[in-house]
Amino acid sequence: MNIKQIEYFIDLSTSLSFTKTAQHFYISQTAITKQIHNLEDELGIPLFIRNKKKVEITPEGTLFLSHAQSIMKEINTAKQVVDAYKRGESGIVRIGLLKNCDDQLTVSLLETIKKTYPSIVLEYRAYRRINLIQLFNERELDLIIMMENHFLQEPSLLLKTYPLMKYYHKDTSLTSLPLLYDTSVKYENIDTEIEQLLLKACMKEGYVILQNFVDQNPYCKYLSSFPTDRTSSLYLYYHEDAHQIIHNILNVLKKHAF
Repeated sequence: MNIKQIEYFIDLSTSLSFTKTAQHFYISQTAITKQIHNLEDELGIPLFIRNKKKVEITPEGTLFLSHAQSIMKEINTAKQVVDAYKRGESGIVRIGLLKNCDDQLTVSLLETIKKTYPSIVLEYRAYRRINLIQLFNERELDLIIMMENHFLQEPSLLLKTYPLMKYYHKDTSLTSLPLLYDTSVKYENIDTEIEQLLLKACMKEGYVILQNFVDQNPYCKYLSSFPTDRTSSLYLYYHEDAHQIIHNILNVLKKHAF
């Protein structure tokens, strides 16, 4: 049994004419007759009654017809799903986020993608910086959202630029505190996770320079902030040879202001 046989059978059950079905598929009547015979032999039942005046579908044929139609419906659905995937309109996209990043921007970004491509399944999770980069380089993630990183060689899309602020405990004086961390400076062997940095500032160990989106963090209710004259940008990194689905998402995000 093959798809063509099922298609011929369904068409013949409607036309009840080998001639019309043959014309519909642009093949000979003999070819249609042979394929229907082969299908009947495989099923072990007569699907049609033929005589010189007319063709009639048998009770067995009527029973098989509903299943044949269901089969073709599933096949057509599968084709549509595959075609949508090839066009980049469906599939699974794995997104990695930097922990304690701009939650409002992240939600807006995900909603924008989902609204434009509802058939795309978004799998997203927050990671520590080092894990985020590692999983992206190992291609376990299709997209990652993080601050500019010179160690990443893959292309990126600028999402938003933030003012840099000095954060320090409300009960301390900024002039008396040492600088613990500046996000614009490259550090080695230091915990650069935002949560830990803000915690250190809360413990009056010093001040930290971070993007102003950290105002969303609960620790900030204990902190004061002071502006700097510098900025820092958030990027969406993707693989150069990414599937069409990624390029479709990028085109949508390029038109959206975050």
